[in-house]
Amino acid sequence: MKSITKLSLVLLTAVAFASFPAQAQTNSSPTTNTAPTAPRRARAPGFNGRIASVDSATMTLTLTNRVGEIKVKVTSTTRITKDRQPAVFGDAKEGLMVFGSGKKLEDGSWEASAIRITTPPPRRTDPPATPPPSGTEQK
Repeated sequence: MKSITKLSLVLLTAVAFASFPAQAQTNSSPTTNTAPTAPRRARAPGFNGRIASVDSATMTLTLTNRVGEIKVKVTSTTRITKDRQPAVFGDAKEGLMVFGSGKKLEDGSWEASAIRITTPPPRRTDPPATPPPSGTEQK
């Protein structure tokens, strides 16, 4: 009887120790990736489209895109680039693409803080089909 009690006590102790590490693992916080992450900066509201018209007197661009027509007012503080190079308002020409950010005004137009003008890549045209050389016969 004494040996059964000792054996039961040893088994009970072994079970208690075996379950303790598993319980400690589930309660502890994960140790991977403990470095604090910096908060992401909010993305500025933006606009894009193809330049339909340029009004140099009021420094306004009219863009067209899938949504419709967008008026963009450019100020003296607007940062302008064209094909990744510094540019001026005069570099904006009809047909060029514009991507920008700024503040949407109550009338639906935009006041631009930054504008990226891009030249669309030339359209690729397939070469005309050439007839087979006249020296070969088709059977």
